[in-house]
Amino acid sequence: MSRTVDDSVADRMVAAQRRIVDGKAKVLVVFEGLSGRVIGRVANEFMNLLEPRGMTYTHFPQSGVTSPFGVLGYMSNEPASGTIAVYDRSWYSPMAEAIDRGEDVSPMCGNAMAFERYLARNGVVLFKVFLHLSEDRLQEWGEVYGRKGDGPDSFLTDDHISLKKYERMEMKRVIGETDAPHAPWRIIRVGCPEETVKELCEAFIQRVDEGMAARYDFRYIPPEVHPNPRDDVDLTLEAKGYKKELARLSERLNQLQRRLAVSDRSLILVFEGWDAAGKGGTIRRVTSALNPRGYRAVPVAAPVGDEKSHTYLWRFARNMPEDGHIVIFDRSWYGRMMVEPIEGFCTEEEYRNAANEINFFESTISSTGGIVMKFWMEVSPEEQLRRFEARRDNPLKSWKITDEDWRNRGKWDVYEEYIDRMIETTNTLACPWIVVESEDKKYGRLKVLSSIVERLERELS
Repeated sequence: MSRTVDDSVADRMVAAQRRIVDGKAKVLVVFEGLSGRVIGRVANEFMNLLEPRGMTYTHFPQSGVTSPFGVLGYMSNEPASGTIAVYDRSWYSPMAEAIDRGEDVSPMCGNAMAFERYLARNGVVLFKVFLHLSEDRLQEWGEVYGRKGDGPDSFLTDDHISLKKYERMEMKRVIGETDAPHAPWRIIRVGCPEETVKELCEAFIQRVDEGMAARYDFRYIPPEVHPNPRDDVDLTLEAKGYKKELARLSERLNQLQRRLAVSDRSLILVFEGWDAAGKGGTIRRVTSALNPRGYRAVPVAAPVGDEKSHTYLWRFARNMPEDGHIVIFDRSWYGRMMVEPIEGFCTEEEYRNAANEINFFESTISSTGGIVMKFWMEVSPEEQLRRFEARRDNPLKSWKITDEDWRNRGKWDVYEEYIDRMIETTNTLACPWIVVESEDKKYGRLKVLSSIVERLERELS
């Protein structure tokens, strides 16, 4: 393909990408517009001016932008440090479709702004491009930007967003309302490919330099405070008829997994709790009742490798289950609200914003078919000490107790303060916390199993 811009612009694009790499910036370019054919051509010309090893491209076709887990798809394809991600269509295309159906898109608009604030607060430079075409020039420029012999419509020439949908006053209002300093829109009127791509490149270079230098002052919105189920915990509870009840609940859970497997729902189980509270043993009782083809367990530790070059929710978005499947998180995104602030792994500002960001993340999952269940495993400090000592003295289990565990135990009061704040600000109606009394491990296991069974019976009925 011949180059459509002169060498000076091409050289400046290379220099801009070098600044992105050296500055370890994360840059996300979002393309929207009236013609998918025009977007595809312009995006391709734009990307051919950049080093491909530092760039990713994702096309979100109609099935992608309207799918329940669309936002998770956008999040899981976000740029890493030092790279550029190009999105061909985005979270704005479903709004055009919804407007065409006569729906109120105010909630979708609010979600878009919340998502963009999350990205910007976590270091992503956003550049949103709208390639505008007038109705009388759509056919003409569509042919200019197309390819001879394109053949029948396919994902290569998909124009699923019609002109009339984007020309509606409601969609123009959406674009105006979502134009923000941290996530600006650039409207580019489509002309000849050479001039269009040149204008795009000039705008991109300017946005990269502005975005990398900017420090946005986001207004802090305190999260809503909810009742804390830890206030009613009763650690004297003990299991009764353990073996019989375990067998009954396991059989019922297995039956419900088969129903889940043929549904358009999924199940996300989150396990948090004190060290030695019984998370591992409880997870094993859950998985022993399941068909391994339908579940995946994800142990969560400190981020490593690529995980450290993305926003903190990226690695969890990539591990969400498909329809009919179950994912079990042993530890989770709640590290941002416990370990990270206590150990100094995140800033005070990052910690303050975490509750609202996590609530948005979970509400996105639950509002689109995901069943989110969050368990906090509770034990007393006395019982924890007994279990620590038992592990230390057992050669087969001594590997499970570390110096860090003992050190964290010494911060019990500090952790308790953060735990209460975490639960109170994320104990939402859609994704409530379930506190599990695990002083008696058997009682805790039965409570978790019965909670899962009851929730699935309710959701799948």
